[in-house]
Amino acid sequence: MFITHPLIRENSIEERLYQSAILNTAVGKNTLCVLPTGTGKTALAVLLSAQRLEKFGGKILVLAPTRPLAEQHSKAFQGMLNIEKGKIVVLTGVVNPLEREIVYKEAKIIAATPQTIANDLRGGRLSLADFSLLVVDECHRGVKKYAYPTIVSAYLKQSKNPRVLGLTASPGSTKEKIEEVCKNIGAEAVELRTEEDMDVQPYMQETKFEVLRAELPEKMLKIQSSLKSALRERMDKLKQFKISVYSKTDLLLAQKRAASGLRAGNPANFRILSLCAETLKIWHAVELLETQSISALCLYLEKLRTQGNKAAERAMQDLKVQNAVRTAEELRADGFESPKFILLEKLVKENPKASIIVFSHFRDNIAAIYSALGKVEGCRPAVLVGQAGPEGQSQKEQIDTIKDFTAGVYNVLVTSPVGEEGLHIPAADIAVFYEPVSSEIRTIQRRGRVGRIKAGRVFVLVNKGTRDEANLYTAKRRERNMKEALEEVGRGLEQKSLEGF
Repeated sequence: MFITHPLIRENSIEERLYQSAILNTAVGKNTLCVLPTGTGKTALAVLLSAQRLEKFGGKILVLAPTRPLAEQHSKAFQGMLNIEKGKIVVLTGVVNPLEREIVYKEAKIIAATPQTIANDLRGGRLSLADFSLLVVDECHRGVKKYAYPTIVSAYLKQSKNPRVLGLTASPGSTKEKIEEVCKNIGAEAVELRTEEDMDVQPYMQETKFEVLRAELPEKMLKIQSSLKSALRERMDKLKQFKISVYSKTDLLLAQKRAASGLRAGNPANFRILSLCAETLKIWHAVELLETQSISALCLYLEKLRTQGNKAAERAMQDLKVQNAVRTAEELRADGFESPKFILLEKLVKENPKASIIVFSHFRDNIAAIYSALGKVEGCRPAVLVGQAGPEGQSQKEQIDTIKDFTAGVYNVLVTSPVGEEGLHIPAADIAVFYEPVSSEIRTIQRRGRVGRIKAGRVFVLVNKGTRDEANLYTAKRRERNMKEALEEVGRGLEQKSLEGF
């Protein structure tokens, strides 16, 4: 059964109970909507747009963090709304400011990047008075210095009939982070649905989640032992300054405090800063060894050798680090990368007809994966990375790569975090987490790339006895915390609303 409405194209939006319930809230209150990827967040925005346009007229502004996502929203609105195609436009920084000023006056639906809107608000080229709805996509980004809070604040002050709809699959795992997102988008209510909710289940495709574990071979264990020994020595020295380190975050905080102390005139902080810098470099080397590949580790150690700063020099002069370098170079010469490569190659061979997305965090490791998969019979890999750096891809190159992957020119897409959100990648059959990530937001975004229109599978590759294990556990815990925190924040907003009434 499809939605019937004068502004909705016939047979374009399926009627769903959970969407109707969320819409009922969003019509009356600024709402944070948390829905699993692939369950129709954009359709919800279109439905609310139709309601606002019918009741108040005016215009609709849809914010999306990247140009490809803004274009995706524009196409979706064109496909679902009975509005003249030329009245639905995309605005980004590539459009001339004077042209944008004209578009603001003539368009009905504007999908735009937040930086563009923020710049035009500052430049006096845009008034939000006539916009009856502001849709904030990927609204979990609306923290710190990101442009979303500034735009929402201006909108709530300027609009004659304001209404805000925030959309995300993952707003964060703590009550404080979710409250910050709610505050920054002016949310008065939270609508949460998960894959387990009865009204969502009929529309979810089955996604099987499997962890594949591997043992580090003897030479990798030898490198691990050498690097961890060097790491412990420096952490013990930091303890002499009453600094205990259990995570990279602890190290970064200690470094920040020491920098502040040094500016305040305490020379002892110079030694702390130096130790923190060395420790961070070796910490990163351990991370690359345990979670990535020998190539990624060797390339990083080569960079340290040529970096030219004192902390890198001292780290590389450590005999334990030098022993690790020699063993890593032996493995690299033998063509060995990681036991995860064996698992990944096996997966690709066993699924020759599947479309597969492989997520990996580090670009050097992505190059190594691409090279290895290129040697697997029947595998046609492609790489998708962000725009930064000499080997970065422009947005056009990114879009072309995704189109070719969707068309079957490539059957394996090896992607950096740029593929987790910010780009529309149609559902794949299989998603492979080359490494577990501790962030619940990134875990949810990665997982959402399969099971949209058909059953999918997710494989997580884990090296036993490494920080892979900790990251896997942390992500699971944070996901549980996210749901509990969302429910608590939602109850708090509801109580405030009742008290106000």
